[in-house]
Amino acid sequence: MSNEIFRTRVINTIKGAIQEAQDASQIDHPGLVGRVRELALEHLIVPMLPTGFEVGTGKLVDNQGNQSAETDLVIYNRAVLPPIMHSSRDGVFPVESTFYAIEVKSRITAAEVQDSIQKGRSITTLSFQSRITLMLFAFESDLSESSSELERYARYDTNWSSDPVFHVICVVGRGYWYHESPSNDWIFHQPSEDHDEVIDLISGIVNSLVSRPVPLATLGSYLMLERTAVRIPPPP
Repeated sequence: MSNEIFRTRVINTIKGAIQEAQDASQIDHPGLVGRVRELALEHLIVPMLPTGFEVGTGKLVDNQGNQSAETDLVIYNRAVLPPIMHSSRDGVFPVESTFYAIEVKSRITAAEVQDSIQKGRSITTLSFQSRITLMLFAFESDLSESSSELERYARYDTNWSSDPVFHVICVVGRGYWYHESPSNDWIFHQPSEDHDEVIDLISGIVNSLVSRPVPLATLGSYLMLERTAVRIPPPP
């Protein structure tokens, strides 16, 4: 049983974000359009996040010096490890403090799916990357209503059924899918006029952040070289 006060607020926020994303299509600047739509999704997520979690954009790194491709949205917790921020949003995020890495697409196409998978694989090569949930989100799709976004995704990710690059997919008006382990099932939530596919997505994100254990990490592993320490005994 839902609470109508909370549900109505979220529905209105979703509708506002969708309208914001649609308005962005009138901007004759692809990079700016993409950023506006990233912000639209961010406005949906941020008010729902548990204390300590924040949203940024940038690259993920590990303590071996590896880094990912540019990631549209990152849900992180600076209490685990602090990011290096270049602005209020843009930064470099340690994998240990990253919980979600999200690719945001204005209109999902076959080319966009392939591009997202390639970017996602740059995250899966990082140390401790198994702690991160990769998510693909789109405001629109070029598929017909009768076609499945998951079926298209499966054509480009050979491990889609057992170890997919993206464990979560959501397309506004089309549905919300997530991969479940260890059964390797994909769970599908149908869309609705109130955009329950997006409501369920946000609920899934927040529920997982509350229940997920915080990974162990040390700032020293990012800053300190591997050297032989000199032990100095106390004076006689």
